[in-house]
Amino acid sequence: MIGTLLERRGACLAAVAFLSLLVHAKGLTAPLLDYHFHRQVNTASIARGYWRAAHPIQQPRIDWDGGEDRLAATELPVYMWVYGKLWPVAGLGEKWGRLISVAASLLTALLLFAFFDKELGREAAFWGASIFSLLPVEVYFGRTVQPEATALLALIACLFFWSRSLDDDRPWGAWALAVFCAFIAVGLKLPYAHLLVPLAGLTWRRLGRRTFSYWRMYAAGLVSMGGVIAWYLHARQGVYVVPTHADEYTKLLSYSRIPYFIQFQVFSRFPEVVMTYGGVVLLAVGARKVLWEKRDAFWLSWFFGVVLHLFAMSGYSHAHEYTALPLAPVAAGLIGAGVARLREKASAAKNRALALAGVAFLLVAIPAHSALRISHWYRQGYEYLEGAGKAAAAVSVPGDLFYTNCQASSVLLYYLDRRGWSGELDLQEPAAAAAAIDEHIAKGARFVASEKRGMFAEPDGAMWKRFRARGKPVWDDGKLVIFPLTR
Repeated sequence: MIGTLLERRGACLAAVAFLSLLVHAKGLTAPLLDYHFHRQVNTASIARGYWRAAHPIQQPRIDWDGGEDRLAATELPVYMWVYGKLWPVAGLGEKWGRLISVAASLLTALLLFAFFDKELGREAAFWGASIFSLLPVEVYFGRTVQPEATALLALIACLFFWSRSLDDDRPWGAWALAVFCAFIAVGLKLPYAHLLVPLAGLTWRRLGRRTFSYWRMYAAGLVSMGGVIAWYLHARQGVYVVPTHADEYTKLLSYSRIPYFIQFQVFSRFPEVVMTYGGVVLLAVGARKVLWEKRDAFWLSWFFGVVLHLFAMSGYSHAHEYTALPLAPVAAGLIGAGVARLREKASAAKNRALALAGVAFLLVAIPAHSALRISHWYRQGYEYLEGAGKAAAAVSVPGDLFYTNCQASSVLLYYLDRRGWSGELDLQEPAAAAAAIDEHIAKGARFVASEKRGMFAEPDGAMWKRFRARGKPVWDDGKLVIFPLTR
């Protein structure tokens, strides 16, 4: 059966596509309030701004820093801009965010099959591209409302076109597409600059020592990374969304604990969230062939380039699982090579049926691990936000500014569909929280909104007592409470 499938390239592509769509269908139309909700809501909020105000692509704006229309200090906003343009289409609104990511993941899987087919052969390509969609980090972050899936597509496309640009005819079109994809990938996710390492590996494998004098490689780096630098010089003038200044990165990296973070990546993050335990076994078999026996310069540079960049991101990569997403495609390729090799050996074994059953067990263990490891990431939370938009519409007009008690700056404001500010009042002393509210009253805040807990819990919360002494809340559904603000 597998042999027949592998003979038909179209059938392989169809199977890879079906599997990608299947695994990313879970929670496709769900609200943004699952794992990493704060980052997803930030993204959707900026995209909604693109839709409503028709800002040009170079002007991403935020609505969680008061009433002013402020530039967002964020990554290259290609994903958010497309998201905003699609927002009104078919009435899907924020659902387009997940759909774009799923489409990007689908294209990545198909592109990986084409790339692996050339690199590793048809069978390894089929298993590698299929397994890519089953790895935990890709299953989940391949459909979140974040630029990760789009950035990964651009990264793989860059490798694909750069490989093509090194063919004997040296096509300029492939070179230009590789440069453009590198710009998009790194512009969307700055740490993806590590892709320059496998690009150099591809060039070295093809040209050897001539790599040092290959001017088109240097030109590609200057053009693509020059564009990224230009974007960040522009974006850093805005309000913080992602790090755009060097000191913002150093605060997140926590290099004083880097030995701990490295061992955590190796012994926990890689086997649990990226490869799975069954995948580690298969990867070891594939790595023996590709990395050890063949000593392939490209695969060595790709695999270790990704690993070392995760180590270099230290505390940031420890705190954010999605940073490991670039490891998924290279791991999938090595796993695919491992499956192909084990199937070959199993087919020649004396007890063929038992040997093939062992390979099948390792394959089935990958999706089983994924299902068990990340099932809780899909859980929805923050029920108090469900009626926030209705509440804001009932007590205010669109121009009214809110001050919200919320851990993530954009989240409650996004669901209220109002501009304003946010602060984590529950983490402050009552006097400091009261001073923060008074400060924002002076800035023009008309209402304060919070989940009905902590300082806003009835009857003993400090803020509940303060505002309730002045009158009833204008909204109280038992979950969300809104009080008017007066000087």
